Amino acid sequence: MTSLSRMFGDLPTPAIAALIALGAVQLTLQIVAVTDLARRPAVVGGRKWVWAIVAVLGGLIGALVYLVVGRAVPRLAGNDEPHAGGEGASRRALDTLYGPEQRPPS
Repeated sequence: MTSLSRMFGDLPTPAIAALIALGAVQLTLQIVAVTDLARRPAVVGGRKWVWAIVAVLGGLIGALVYLVVGRAVPRLAGNDEPHAGGEGASRRALDTLYGPEQRPPS
């Protein structure tokens, strides 16, 4: 009797393969969630340790909840416009990338 047979009992081979694939997806999503959490400066609610518990102990569902809800970027104070387009946005982007002194001519 092989070790997989002892571990999974009399489950058919496709079911065993599906369980192994689901476990790999869960582990991958949990690693992605914890890595993203460690690199992100702010999360929804402001408490990273709570999201770490959700992502690690919540399994597949916890990791998905963090990736969908917890990663949402909180709005900055004073920035009520959802999208500030136009030339002002382009200038701000160039100033952010190059600095106001080094901006290429427009």
